[in-house]
Amino acid sequence: MSALLDDMFFAAIAGFCFAYACNPPLKTLIFSALLAAIAHGLRFALMEFFHFQNLAIATFVASFFIGCLGILCAKISKTPAEIIAFPALIPMIPGIYAYKAILYLFAFIRSEDMSAKTRYLTSFFDHFFTTLSVTLALAVGISVTLLIFFEQSFMMTRNRKEFKNIT
Repeated sequence: MSALLDDMFFAAIAGFCFAYACNPPLKTLIFSALLAAIAHGLRFALMEFFHFQNLAIATFVASFFIGCLGILCAKISKTPAEIIAFPALIPMIPGIYAYKAILYLFAFIRSEDMSAKTRYLTSFFDHFFTTLSVTLALAVGISVTLLIFFEQSFMMTRNRKEFKNIT
């Protein structure tokens, strides 16, 4: 349980920092941090406690759930859901798998031994396809949510005072 809370805490910090770097309205920073913690915690729980065998499926479920929560938070804060949800998903990008894929690719190129080259190439493709599938799961999970709630996404900012003065 401590590992889950640590994972959620550091994901919240990363989500807050990624959101802050994009210069959104200040009221959305807490939502982004909270959603990042929930997303990473849900994916961690699915992998550790519910024994999901595939990181991409757990990531898809978490990103879909965060998309739904992002719509809810967008209604509360009267901002577009993308401003809240996208920074929350960035901590789930599989950077370590991409990094290891590049390392195995370089090891494959430099190696002279055919059995080592085979191991490196297999490891490269394993990490590369994990990176690709998790990244696609993030994009599809959030996109499906935003497409389902397409009509609501236009209504998020309609009751703001700035827009009443314009019309």
